[in-house]
Formats: sequence, C-alpha cells, structure tokens
Amino acid sequence: MIPHIVKKIRYIFLSVLLIGCNTDDDPIFVPQPSGAVLAPNVGGPAEPNQVWIDLDTQTMKVNQRDSWDFGFYNGNEFLVILNGSILMAAGKTEFTDIDAVTEANVASLKLSVLVNNFDAENVKYVDDIKGNYLKRTAIDKISINDSENKVYLINMGYAVYKGNETSLHSSGDFRGWKKVRILRYKNNQYKIQYANLSDTTHKEFIINKNNNYLFNFLSLENGIEDIQPPKDNWDLCFTVFTNENVGHGTYSFADFVILNTLNKTAAYQVNTTTSSLTYENFTKDQVDPSKFIYDDQRVIGSTWRSTYAGATVYTNRFYVIKDNIGTLYKIRFLKMTNNEGHRGYPEFEYKPL
Repeated sequence: MIPHIVKKIRYIFLSVLLIGCNTDDDPIFVPQPSGAVLAPNVGGPAEPNQVWIDLDTQTMKVNQRDSWDFGFYNGNEFLVILNGSILMAAGKTEFTDIDAVTEANVASLKLSVLVNNFDAENVKYVDDIKGNYLKRTAIDKISINDSENKVYLINMGYAVYKGNETSLHSSGDFRGWKKVRILRYKNNQYKIQYANLSDTTHKEFIINKNNNYLFNFLSLENGIEDIQPPKDNWDLCFTVFTNENVGHGTYSFADFVILNTLNKTAAYQVNTTTSSLTYENFTKDQVDPSKFIYDDQRVIGSTWRSTYAGATVYTNRFYVIKDNIGTLYKIRFLKMTNNEGHRGYPEFEYKPL
C-alpha cells in the first residue's frame, strides 16, 4: 500500500463504521500501524542528512542538510524559516531597496548575525527554537504592504562536511552571506529577491503555496527542493539543530530529534528511574494525557543521548508520542554509534499503544 494514503484510508474506514454500521453488521477491519526497529540514515560522523520519519507507515525520507536554504509556509499566514540544520541566521536592515544594500551597510551587523558565538542575544537571529513559527521567525512575517518588508542580511551557514571523519564533524565550509527581501505576490504566492552583498542587481524566485505540505523549500542555487514529506506523513526528524544554550545564545546540536508539533504531533518523556514504569510493560492505560507537550519540537531533542565520557544512549527513559490523528506510540532509543563507536548511526524502536 502506498504509504502516504494509509492514514486517509484509516479515516475512511472509521467514517464507514460511524455512518454505515449497526449492531447486526459484521466487524470491519481497520488497518492499524505496527511497531518497528528503525535505523535512520543520518550518514555517519558528518551527519550530512536529515531524516523525516512517519511512524504509522515505517517510512523514512532523506535529504542532504544543505540542499535547501529557506522554507515558505503553506498555511494562511506568510512566513519564512531558515535552514537551522546548517546554522543559518538572519538580521534585519532598514532598507527596502535590495540593490542599494552594500557590504559597508551591513559590516557591523555581520558581527552579530552568527551562531555558536556565545552571545546570549543572538537567539533573535534564528527562528523560534521551540518551533512555534507562527509566533516568531528570524525574518518577520511577510506583510501585505511591500514597504514593511525589509531587506535581510543572511548568514548562509555551513555546507555539510565532505571529508572522511571518524569523529563528529557536522560543519564544512562557510557558505558566505546574501541579502534577501521577501514579498507577497499575486495568487497567494511569495516573491524572494536575493543577491550577493556586493551586487547592484538581484535575482528573483516565485514560490507557490501547497496546503498538503507545511513548507515549500527553496535553494537559491537549485530552485525548489523536495524536502519534507506531506505534513500528515511525518512525525519526527533526525537532524543537526540550532538550539539555545541558555545564557550563552545559539548552539548547534548533532544527533537531535525534532517533532512535527506544527501539525499537532506531541510527546512526553517517561523516566524509568523515578517511576515503576518500563518500556516493555507500558500500555495505553498508563498514558498520562496531561503530560503531552504540544508547543516544543525539542521534547526528545538531545535528551535521548549523552556525549559525556563517550557517546551513549540513556537507558533509563523512553517517550510517548501522539501523532496528528491521535495514534499513540512508545519509543526508545537503542544506538547512536556504530560498532566502531562513530556517531551518526542512530537506531530506535517503537510500538503503537
């Protein structure tokens, strides 16, 4: 069965049960998800890949982290996210004419629009780390009034590392700087203007909306890119992630797991040290609905593993996940390294409740 229609078929079966059945009807089989052990192809110590996972269908979609630059929101609002997996950042200028912006205009701003520089204030230059993009993004929401849409200085982050490494090396060459201005366009579209800082002319892309997906993704070099699965067909993602080190600003985390909270996926952690619950015996009846966190994509984050005194997986915890249609899963992590101890080889197991 084609993975992306499984959830829709389950909806149809449930509708038939509600509309067409009576007590004399024979039972109707409703397809249910099954558990699995999955090993996402993160790609080894350079962790070059993002892996988007649908627990319902056991499918994993892989893209190279630096294959996209911007994500354009497909919902009712107009907003744009940066590729935080390669440490991109954005700072607003006071210009509306992109061709008028020069290196000299943004020289001082370049000193601030950085990631990993131990500046507590630099969180404002990246998107909301909890994933609440409807509340805040580094680039302001795109106004219907063009005069309110400013030019941004864009730190393009780092390409994935291309060498052979046995230790973690998640950043390659610096990709430089761009100037960018984003506008609304006719027929519910976006227009992005972009150029190198020294250029006096610019290029443009027009981006359409597609409500089947959370975002449409753009590479300034290659155009529209196929990155995330449809919004209903992924629950979590393995990625390098721009997080916050409280008091020290933004900081990059490898071996990170984010949730699809923008499409109502939720989760919470169960600590087996402080409770009598175990992964093996945990049942649906033991789920605590009050503990689900809906507004932070980092519920799992880096809490499943430790990098102190070697890369190891915590064995005293597991997680409960609820997907966008209410299916419950328990999930625990088994590995973060290969047999040689190299990072970038995660493995986890999960079961529906």
